[in-house]
Amino acid sequence: MAFVIAEPCVGTKDTACVEVCPVDCIHEAEDGSSEMLYIDPVECIDCAACVPACPVEAIFAEADLPSKWSKFTQINADFFTGAAAAAAPAAGAAAAAKAAPAKKKAPEPEPLPEPLDLRPEDMYRSLSEMRGDLSENRGVTPAGAAPPRRSPSLTVLVAAVALLLVYVISNNLSKSMNDSIYGRIAASAVGEGKPTLLGAEDTKTLGSGRERRVVQVNDSIFGGRTLTLQAPSAPFLGIYHQDEKFFVSNTNQVSWFFNVFVDENSDGRLDSILRVREFWSKENRLLGRYQNPVPATPELQAAYERAAGAIGKELGLVK
Repeated sequence: MAFVIAEPCVGTKDTACVEVCPVDCIHEAEDGSSEMLYIDPVECIDCAACVPACPVEAIFAEADLPSKWSKFTQINADFFTGAAAAAAPAAGAAAAAKAAPAKKKAPEPEPLPEPLDLRPEDMYRSLSEMRGDLSENRGVTPAGAAPPRRSPSLTVLVAAVALLLVYVISNNLSKSMNDSIYGRIAASAVGEGKPTLLGAEDTKTLGSGRERRVVQVNDSIFGGRTLTLQAPSAPFLGIYHQDEKFFVSNTNQVSWFFNVFVDENSDGRLDSILRVREFWSKENRLLGRYQNPVPATPELQAAYERAAGAIGKELGLVK
């Protein structure tokens, strides 16, 4: 017994069912011209994974299909029969075109070059001009000529490079002198690593399971040392995804909640935060992960400070 997609799918074509199908038996026309999706009755294994994923409740078991939509059983089957029949003549035409030898086009004759029209003054140069070119090539200023002037753009370029070098040195010196708990946590994660042009990421993981805490640092030569802390959190509401209802109703799963705090300069000021909910099976397999950015409120700032203090103690950075 196969499953059937009925009339509510017409004009909707939400592909959530395609993503959850384990045998990839849900299709539409290759050019996107079909007005709905179709289930292949031959490949369908009756797993019912697509039923909860459909947002318009258009998928039914063949035996449970309402009588007013009974014609959709044949519509689904005819789609795949018609697609196979249309593919046959197209394949034959492609094979015939491949077998026919291509005719080579005869090369066209190249045009004859036009004779050069040169005047004597174009062919010969004065001795003074030749001396000037020779002096320029050797880097010597001819007698009586003014010394070459330095290009202002070159001066500006040298000054810009010098300023950039000073900024890089002062920027990295300020990071090494950051003695706050946040600076020490970031330095501990970086270890012997060196900052790179685009930013090097260093990660340290503490604990395991739902109590896992992650310290991640992104260190760039031209930017700050961004400190990211992942800390466990009490359960919360507010994250929603259309698949989340399916996981919540699944009894063979547990939810892990945690906050991801981002401190762009490792100065203790919370710049952004993600609230994350992960669904895990009881066999310790990740089922889904949903995250939601929220404003950095005073309560979350305090939570970040508590998490940094706990991680600092665990790393032996504070007493």
